Amino acid sequence: MVIKAYITVIAVAYALQILCGAETGTETSTEEYEYGEESCLYTVLRTADNRTLSLNCTLGCGYLQNDSIPCVNATYPPLNFSNPTANYTCTVGDCHNGTCPSNGTNVTCWAVYNEHYTLNTSDMLELQTP
Repeated sequence: MVIKAYITVIAVAYALQILCGAETGTETSTEEYEYGEESCLYTVLRTADNRTLSLNCTLGCGYLQNDSIPCVNATYPPLNFSNPTANYTCTVGDCHNGTCPSNGTNVTCWAVYNEHYTLNTSDMLELQTP
């Protein structure tokens, strides 16, 4: 009796997958994603405890990184993007008005190459120029 119930549950789950249009194959896209005008890319560094640190709190698209985003205040040795295997000691802080004041924490970090994060510009502050 238990086996019949088990087989019935499996058959129902399988039928639901077919009826709901579950795909059997996985497709990967080779097309580049267009981020559009309402987003802004920024560079990050990674830490051993799987945190992501913003490299700069002033973004190249004219906006400021959101306040309280974890960021890198300084690296030792100085950051060198031409050496993709280098580890650094990063002084960590939190973004505040486009700057990264240190919170006194040092962690091991490394640069993340060919990976950028995207922020929606509606969530950011526009950089004020004098």
